[in-house]
Amino acid sequence: MSEQLFSLHSWPRAIVHIDGDAFFTSCEEAIHPELRGKPLITGGERGIVACASYAAKKIGVARGVPLHEARKICPGLIILPSDYETYSLFSRRIFSIMRRFTPDVEEYSIDEAFADITGMRRALHSSYEEIALRMKQDIERELGITVSVGLSITKVLAKVASKHQKPAGMTVIKGREIPDYLRNLPVEKIWGIGNATTNYLAKMGIRYALEFARLPEKTVLQKFTKPGVEIWQELRGKSVHPVTAEEKSSYASISKTKTFAPPTNDAEYLFAQLMRNMESACIKARRYKLAPHKI
Repeated sequence: MSEQLFSLHSWPRAIVHIDGDAFFTSCEEAIHPELRGKPLITGGERGIVACASYAAKKIGVARGVPLHEARKICPGLIILPSDYETYSLFSRRIFSIMRRFTPDVEEYSIDEAFADITGMRRALHSSYEEIALRMKQDIERELGITVSVGLSITKVLAKVASKHQKPAGMTVIKGREIPDYLRNLPVEKIWGIGNATTNYLAKMGIRYALEFARLPEKTVLQKFTKPGVEIWQELRGKSVHPVTAEEKSSYASISKTKTFAPPTNDAEYLFAQLMRNMESACIKARRYKLAPHKI
């Protein structure tokens, strides 16, 4: 099937995705430069690894594992309690820097955001690539942390791009280049595709993002629900998830989920992930000055 099914226009839209690299430990390293390059984790107060520095990851320390297991992997591991108040300050600074380039910034999580820079080339006297790079450079210079940046024509593709050269990389996926980046990308790496959809696609003989994106529209509409159809559209270069700059002022509920691939019945690991999800939900609740009535 022809790859010309994808967008033939380089920039029908220009969406930037900024993703902090090992964000919590990067913040600690920015505050304490003597820790840079050392195996470091946060989460000591909870007994689990909330975030591992890249030096710790290289040794084999993974996010979510119990501390006693992390110590076995790396006896010299530096363990710090999580300082969410400080991490939130860094987060707000990131979003503030991004808004220098466009008002259309969507705060996706404490260490992630999208920015719609469509139409800003003339105003900023720069190409879209230059705008995204300046955004990255300003964040890294002013905050002393590194971020990975993806620039593409939809939110899903921008997120694919930001993961492509982690850490501290920048990847640009223009409309005409979409097939090159999807060809060897496993479907489970696509934002929004969980374990159930991955297994469903596997039964259809689909393992890679390009295979999914090449499916005929009729097949997609018959076999997938609305979220799956929208991911398919975004992978093909059609923007259906706009950057939402307007923050919600209140929430009826706050939830954080985790899909396990493969499934696990390891009670200790499940508890560690539960604690991590609860912490993430609490960070968001504190930001909006909310308190739970029911958990």
